[in-house]
Amino acid sequence: MTPLYLIDDESALPPSHHALEEPDGLIAVSNTVTANLVWRAYHHGYYPCSPVDEEFTLWWAPSERMVLFPQNLHISKNFKKLLKRIIADESNPDARLQVTTNYCFEEVIRACATVQRNQAFDGNWISEDVITAYTALHQQGHAHSFEAWQDGELIGGLYGVRIGRIFCGESMFSKQSQASRIAFSHAVNFLANQGIMLIDCQQDSDYLRSLGATLIPRGEYEFYIHTLSYGATTATPWLAGRIAYHGHYI
Repeated sequence: MTPLYLIDDESALPPSHHALEEPDGLIAVSNTVTANLVWRAYHHGYYPCSPVDEEFTLWWAPSERMVLFPQNLHISKNFKKLLKRIIADESNPDARLQVTTNYCFEEVIRACATVQRNQAFDGNWISEDVITAYTALHQQGHAHSFEAWQDGELIGGLYGVRIGRIFCGESMFSKQSQASRIAFSHAVNFLANQGIMLIDCQQDSDYLRSLGATLIPRGEYEFYIHTLSYGATTATPWLAGRIAYHGHYI
């Protein structure tokens, strides 16, 4: 019988292929979530996700992983019309719709924490411990956010953690139609310009499939972790600012 591991900041972490078959991908539990534990777990191919009122934090490495290769980003015909308007107004400092990166990380993660997810459990997994851990990773230069604005109001965004040439997306939110799609499409092109070759989307969904994401086996994801996470111990300078759709700062 495959064991379920109890992990902490000091313990050795098991390889992701030790995950359970049922429930699919459950590999470990911990008493809390810390920046160091999240950082180490990502390098082993798993991530935290459990109800905020759960006694333990659950860690997952599913048998299939949802990922997006930046070159495979799909833009629908209807969304292209909106993008054209956004791109046409990029040179305007007072444009109604704007996208930024690292402008308000904690505000983004707290907005994500209010979204009800279609998980195996009800509610959301982003507890105060999770917010503290990821905010610490942001302050260390490892976690980053993308924000969509309309008339100066934050209407959508996402955040995640960079490890080498992989960006591990964590969560996104949208207060208006297409807001998260606007932020995500800009983020993908910006990440590609930053040298990112793979975006980890974690869990399968129709929404992610519509953006070009696809499922790959856990073993293939492990290969990418081993080959693309080099240099991940050093944070890459990543300025806060407004970004264009094609991935450069404005």
